[in-house]
Amino acid sequence: MQELIRLAKEEIPSVDAIIEKTWIQLNFKRSYVQRNFGEALVSFDERATKIFMRYEKDALVRLAKLWLEMQKANIKSRFEHILAQKGWNEFLNEASKVFAEFGDLVQQFEKDLGNMRKARGGKTFEKVIIKFLSFIGIKSEIPRGIAKEELRRIDIVIPSVDIAIKTPDRAIFLTCKRTLRERWKQEVPQARLNQRIYLLTIDDDLSEGKAIEINQKGLIAFVRDELAKDRAFGKMPWVRRLSDLPGELKRI
Repeated sequence: MQELIRLAKEEIPSVDAIIEKTWIQLNFKRSYVQRNFGEALVSFDERATKIFMRYEKDALVRLAKLWLEMQKANIKSRFEHILAQKGWNEFLNEASKVFAEFGDLVQQFEKDLGNMRKARGGKTFEKVIIKFLSFIGIKSEIPRGIAKEELRRIDIVIPSVDIAIKTPDRAIFLTCKRTLRERWKQEVPQARLNQRIYLLTIDDDLSEGKAIEINQKGLIAFVRDELAKDRAFGKMPWVRRLSDLPGELKRI
């Protein structure tokens, strides 16, 4: 079963391949991303998700073919015998058992895909932010190795890891969360002295309670443009539009 699932998942390209395919399809202009950073991020996420889902369907078709190929001799003999000896009703009963067996395989496959979606969604969001920043001329870097351990839950630093570590007051730290799920508070950093940490998210469900908790952690949140305009956040200057991010970053 696991081998069939592994082979079927080979139909789904890597995160980088899906990002590149999405980038080509959307064909963003630099001026558009500069002015509409938030809208561009949301559009990119929606298109990349659609592409991933299409590949998921291809993977499911391959899984079905692999399973049928493995089972074909057994299935053929079972069905031929039933049709010849017992008629249509018995055939339906036996066919239901066969489909139930395949259903067990699909359940396991869907569980694996669910885990892949979560991991890919977060990783895609982070990589697309890096790509957008580079596209509009803002230097940024993903901490790796020892720097990653030292900066812990920081996903991206601007303009560089070296500056972020040696002179943190001259850098901006980004923590990227596609969605703010239940454990989001444990997954984002607490701002320390001389740190400006921006939380970037495209979650479409930001409550006033979460916004207050973001402020308590010393973070500034950049959210979907339409959310930042909500009256509830009018007195929360730490909740800002994602489309305002490029302007703020270029001022450092």
